[in-house]
Amino acid sequence: MVKGQLPVPRFPTQAARSSLAILLALVLGATAVGPALARDDSTPPASSELAQKLPAVVLPTMNSQGFVFELTSTYSGKPSGTPNSAPVYLMQEQSVDTDGAKDIAKKLGIEGDLKDEGNGTYSASGNGTLYVTTGLTQYVAGGDTPEGDLPADDQLVATAREWLRKQELLPANAGDGKVQAKVDSPARASVIFQPVTPTPLLSSTPSVTVTIGGGGTVLEASWRWADISQGDTYQLRPLEQAFGDVADQRSYLQVELPSEKYPDGSSIKGKAVYSGVSLAYASSGVPGEQQYLQPVYVFTGKVTPDGADSSFPITAYVPALVNSNQPVG
Repeated sequence: MVKGQLPVPRFPTQAARSSLAILLALVLGATAVGPALARDDSTPPASSELAQKLPAVVLPTMNSQGFVFELTSTYSGKPSGTPNSAPVYLMQEQSVDTDGAKDIAKKLGIEGDLKDEGNGTYSASGNGTLYVTTGLTQYVAGGDTPEGDLPADDQLVATAREWLRKQELLPANAGDGKVQAKVDSPARASVIFQPVTPTPLLSSTPSVTVTIGGGGTVLEASWRWADISQGDTYQLRPLEQAFGDVADQRSYLQVELPSEKYPDGSSIKGKAVYSGVSLAYASSGVPGEQQYLQPVYVFTGKVTPDGADSSFPITAYVPALVNSNQPVG
């Protein structure tokens, strides 16, 4: 189990429980260029030369351990099968009116009257607490927190899915779900569901997160869902150019190192050897306006800090579009 802290709820409540949160541990890093990378050129070219201009993709930049990396990076993998083009998806935050908020409260068994906070925001308390605004619905169950151990991961996912299904609040295009975090005391687990397409998704939106306590009791739930539709197809950057960003300290890195040997804020020097590359998706655009899910290159490998006897997993993220502000057909 991974120990973590629970964030303060974004809505008024006296509940002592709070939702689990996980941040990608990302930071600028890497130096030195690896060998050239090849791509699979059998994919058809981008579908439109008149595709809409896009805002720059948003990659998380916080490293939870506060490391500063100075790495020599190379690529040792086989030629990649990544395509030379990929679709971009349009993402529109969901909003509800008064009747919609009342319906959600009813499904969750909230007994108190719904309060209109203005600007499409609603709250209610009674046998639990509910907060609804554009792009976000949060629920905290009422009653005492039960004691007991957590079920196995597969049972946690099944419990969360069944609870959402019974409340009629499971999105139709939700994927299989997975346990994203656990804490030991008090026993808590966070199960996250993301869309079937696109996948994998680096962004926290769209997602539904269910917090489960001892004995498999649902304690909280958060919906950050959105309406998704496939947009234009865009040309992707050459892989050797993308890895150049990793090599020249223009990538975001995800690395976890043992804190007893590498205190938070340490400067980490060493060698990173990447052996694989794939595509994932991350969000772009301003909340409240048209947002997108754009492809991102994900390079994976191992990093060996100077003086270390072992290596650790490392992941580097760089934008995949030729130019996110200028689509190329």
